[in-house]
Amino acid sequence: MSIPSSPKLDGLDIIQTTYKKIGDHEIRTDILIPQTPHEGQRPVIIRLHGGGFVFGDSLHMAFYPHWLNDLAIKHGAVVISPNYRLIPEATITDIHDDLEDLWTWVHSSALADLLAAHTTPTAVNLDRVLTIGESAGGMLSINLALSHPSDTRACIAMYPCVDLQSPDYHTPREYPPFGQSFPKEAFQKVLSSAVSGTSVSSITEQERLVFMLSGAQYGELGGLWVKGVKESERARIYPFEKFELPDCGLPRGGMTIVQGAQDSVVPPRGPEKFVHRAREVFSGKPGGDKIFFNLRNGEHGFDSDARYSEEWLQDTLKVAVETWLE
Repeated sequence: MSIPSSPKLDGLDIIQTTYKKIGDHEIRTDILIPQTPHEGQRPVIIRLHGGGFVFGDSLHMAFYPHWLNDLAIKHGAVVISPNYRLIPEATITDIHDDLEDLWTWVHSSALADLLAAHTTPTAVNLDRVLTIGESAGGMLSINLALSHPSDTRACIAMYPCVDLQSPDYHTPREYPPFGQSFPKEAFQKVLSSAVSGTSVSSITEQERLVFMLSGAQYGELGGLWVKGVKESERARIYPFEKFELPDCGLPRGGMTIVQGAQDSVVPPRGPEKFVHRAREVFSGKPGGDKIFFNLRNGEHGFDSDARYSEEWLQDTLKVAVETWLE
């Protein structure tokens, strides 16, 4: 994908590179580096895009939050924003495999060498890692942080679809996404043409977006999300079950979840239930006092054009950001 022209990317240099190959298919990550000078190593943000696990791209600007640009520039942080394989060609297990391989790549010499060879050589501090994601990417942000709690400072998730087995994603909706009805045939058409086992890691065509929204409307997305998940993999994939692992831990900066009260794609009851359970599991444990939930007026994606200068956003992310930078 060519680099889009957008105010959301102003002030950033962007490196595009491959972090993983599946056969001949290259999976790209974008590395966004503030153009402002920075002394010493830069902190790191790993940002995971949304799209219902079936749609999207790292630099799909409709989903990319403007405040993330502001946050990175304010603190001189390098943003690592990867693509990952998409469903239905792949499975949700494949997606998690990709992100574990990204994690390994970030902590290898490959990233360090790439940044050292940049026009303005830079280095990152992998002791200061913050995960951020929106929607499906919010769930991935949470899972990545819970999988590497001692190596992640904090986790931020915007309207994450954490309850993958909820009836919200397995039964038809009374109120369709964004109040707009989509034809069920749009879902079936893409599903029937998808070739299982092939690799697709970037797709932003309108047909695929309608596929996602139709799947949400008619309760078909959930079946794609749980397809092929082995019993032995459940705790790695499902955040609620990950909580039950004996070694499950939180980053010391905890988790901050932001949710729109009028969200018609990710109903608030899922994240609310998740936060309640997280507070039970981590009560009295490190990070357990830093599980924050901000329910705000807004539809799905309401923060896309928000700026980090907005008081509500700074207040909401205060603990996560301060712990990240300690």
